[in-house]
Amino acid sequence: MKSTALNILLIAMIVLNSCSGSESKGPNNNTIIDQPDTVLFWTIDDNNKTKTRVFEDTIKITDAKLVINGINSIYPSVKLKWVRTSNDTVYAKIDSASTFTEDMGSFGASEYIATVVVNLTTLDSINYVNLDFPPGSHAAPGTFSKANYKAYSEKK
Repeated sequence: MKSTALNILLIAMIVLNSCSGSESKGPNNNTIIDQPDTVLFWTIDDNNKTKTRVFEDTIKITDAKLVINGINSIYPSVKLKWVRTSNDTVYAKIDSASTFTEDMGSFGASEYIATVVVNLTTLDSINYVNLDFPPGSHAAPGTFSKANYKAYSEKK
C-alpha cells in the first residue's frame, strides 16, 4: 500500500511540475503596422509644375485624414478638414478660408490646391478632391481631378 501511495505521489509531483513551467508562447502571427498620423507625399512647385517626393509609401496608407494632417502641417493658417470619402472622391472643407482665398494671392492659392489634390490623389483609388470653402478673389470651391495634375513632373 505504501508503494502504491508513493507511486501516486511521485506521478502527481511530475504532472504538477510539468504544468508549473513558464507558458510557452508560439510565434505571434498578428502583425501590427504603425501608420503615421501625419503624411505628406509630395511638396509642390506650382510655378514650375513639379512635385518632389517627401514620403515613400511602403505600407499603402488609405486614410485621407492622415494626408490632410500633413497638408495642415505645412499650411497651418489654412485648416483643411476631412468631411468624408465616397467612392473615388475625398470631400474636404475649409471653414475660414480668407487667408487662402484672399491673402495668399493667385499663385499661393493655386499652389495650395495643387498640394491638396496631388497629395490626396496619391492614395489608391482616389481620383477627385471636392473642396468646399467660401469663394474669394483667388480661389473658388469645386471638384478637382487627379488628371489636371498629370503634367507635374517629379523633381529628384
